[in-house]
Amino acid sequence: MNICIVGGGHIGTTLLCYIKHTYPGYRVSLFTRKPEHFAETIKCNDIEGGFSYGVKPDCVSNDAKAAAGNADIVFVALPHFAVEKAFSDIAPYVSEKAMIGVLSGGGGCEFFFGKYFDHNKTLFGFQRVPFTAKVQEYGKETNLKSWKPFSVVGTLQRSRIDEACELIEKCGLKTEKASNFLEVALTPTNPILHTSRTYELFGQYDRDHKFDQKSKFYVGWTDAASETLFSMDNELHILLDTMHGIDTSAIKKLSDHYESPTIPKMTAKINSIATFQSVYAPMKEEDGKYVADTDSRMFTEDFPWGLLVIRSYFEYFGLQAPTMDKLLNWYANYMGLVWYENGKLFGKDLKNTGAIQNYGIKSKEELLAMYSQN
Repeated sequence: MNICIVGGGHIGTTLLCYIKHTYPGYRVSLFTRKPEHFAETIKCNDIEGGFSYGVKPDCVSNDAKAAAGNADIVFVALPHFAVEKAFSDIAPYVSEKAMIGVLSGGGGCEFFFGKYFDHNKTLFGFQRVPFTAKVQEYGKETNLKSWKPFSVVGTLQRSRIDEACELIEKCGLKTEKASNFLEVALTPTNPILHTSRTYELFGQYDRDHKFDQKSKFYVGWTDAASETLFSMDNELHILLDTMHGIDTSAIKKLSDHYESPTIPKMTAKINSIATFQSVYAPMKEEDGKYVADTDSRMFTEDFPWGLLVIRSYFEYFGLQAPTMDKLLNWYANYMGLVWYENGKLFGKDLKNTGAIQNYGIKSKEELLAMYSQN
């Protein structure tokens, strides 16, 4: 099999190592902006398994043709704002019936997939990343921390789900099938989880506020963050309940996902998850104090390409989402952006986000038709 992985971050590097180690006969390539930082042999530490190994990728390149040429399957592990550029780069070179997947599959990638790939190509997306991972030294060593039991996968062309999951499982990743791509696009992972905590940490301060110490992101999670999370998750499920005729049953409430039906139980759960313990809040040092790091993915990804994308669906169904609006208005003001006009998503800076309004969708019928493709 010819596999291309796009993105040399935590997930991309670790996935490269895992697949090449498990299936040494496969051609596994990495498409990255910084190939010069990658060692000939990359070390992967399997934390759960208690062992380490080294792999030699077949190709590490910033040349799309070299990395993605004739690829049967592509895993895109990038921030969502970078996915469209990756699509445009690799599109001329992948195989005739290539499958292109996004980990995770939110951020509106289904709305621009057709700009770059013909109907022979298949878009798939993961609800959540299949494992947690952390690069130990960029381009040289990575830690595979813990596996999820399986990954829920959806395809934009629904009739191709069996073929997609079969190919993904040949890469060593266990799957369960979503009914449609909407069940991937609207899964409330980081867009609700991360924004709830980011708002709690920074929402009462201006952008220049200096903190005495760098906080942990999950450790110290409070009932206030859980209350925000529950409220936005409930708003999302009100939206899902209005989408008649399309199956959204694979989108589980976060209270179910974390097995925490109450605010105190959610707070305790988030504070107790082992893989969350070492994650720090998006802060950077400045003159011996700490300020918000607005270049971190908690800011650049989870609001404009996460929560805002989810919120943009509500416009087509005439529904309100007051808690989402509270956080998005705060973020826009904090970052000096205009996203809302008269309470609706028509602001001048909306064009730089993943909001559906940027893709010319005119009605809820047209929107839902996106997820009924065969």
